[in-house]
Amino acid sequence: MCRAVSQMSLIALLCAGLLAGCAQVRKVTYPDDFVYLEQKQVKSEMVMLSIYLRQIDQILLDDSVISSEQQLKIVGLLSSITESANRLGAGSVETNHLLIDSRIDRFKRDVDIALRDAGANPPNYYSLGRLSGSCVACHQYR
Repeated sequence: MCRAVSQMSLIALLCAGLLAGCAQVRKVTYPDDFVYLEQKQVKSEMVMLSIYLRQIDQILLDDSVISSEQQLKIVGLLSSITESANRLGAGSVETNHLLIDSRIDRFKRDVDIALRDAGANPPNYYSLGRLSGSCVACHQYR
């Protein structure tokens, strides 16, 4: 019994060392400008993007006239979308997710346009539809 416990402890220690060691190995095996995105980070950011877009949709569906408070809420949600997209990479950043790398800049441009239009006076929410379209285009085969 004691031997089984010590074996399990050793296995747990080795697994923990391997997991912590992977990050260290990536530091020397990938270029300095390479961003390694953990699967759980990608999933978390995608969930947040979905939540933000649903909140925007809810505002737009609830009222035919958008108040200035709701406009500010939409602009804030779009800013949060920008932050999430930045965490997934943009510009010349290369990650281990080729699909994200190939589409994130276009998505960010769509967000920037929607943010500009939503903050205008009077606001224009037409470009918000492109954001959902961007998600659908990227996830159509998933």
